[in-house]
Amino acid sequence: MALAPVLRIAFLLAVSVLTVQAQAPKPLPPVLLQWAEAQKDMPDMVVAFRQTRTTPALKQPVSTPGKFWRFKDGAFRWELGQPAATILVRDGTEFRVREGADGAWQALDEKDARYRMWSRFLSGQEASPEELQQHFLVDAAEQTAEVTAITLRPKAPFIRRHLRQLDLQISPKTFRLLQLRVLQGDGASLTMAFSDPESVSAAEKTKLLAR
Repeated sequence: MALAPVLRIAFLLAVSVLTVQAQAPKPLPPVLLQWAEAQKDMPDMVVAFRQTRTTPALKQPVSTPGKFWRFKDGAFRWELGQPAATILVRDGTEFRVREGADGAWQALDEKDARYRMWSRFLSGQEASPEELQQHFLVDAAEQTAEVTAITLRPKAPFIRRHLRQLDLQISPKTFRLLQLRVLQGDGASLTMAFSDPESVSAAEKTKLLAR
């Protein structure tokens, strides 16, 4: 299974250097700042998620399970499908991808779009609130005791033809990302709902990052 095109567009745009008209940004929602700060102290962990994709051509949404392992040193493993049809791994020396149950591992360099998108975003290195505020208009859409919904809309007009909006749902109690929704310019959408994180041992990490 190929990497979801809508995520490729969304996160590559979020971390790319864009030339946009200067605007006075609104103050960032406090929960977004608190969420970013909490990430610094997160232990090695694994989070299960369910990805749901819709397009105007699909009669029914397509739902796929996945898992994401995130490590404090910036390494990660991302799997989509059960059994995994797409696997992304970044260890201390390289970033590689395997697509298809029988596919071969492929090492990617920094010129590859998948490297720029996934290694930066999933490692948390370039998805800070400041980075998001540089490229998006950020608003807290609604807030309850359980969830704060944050909307991000691209600043650049030509980007909005492809990416209409990103929606984050963050818990104001645990500062955990509960859900991410990507709304594409053509009417397609992709939603990732995340479960509670679980800790990962050093032995598990070594095995997960190995070929």
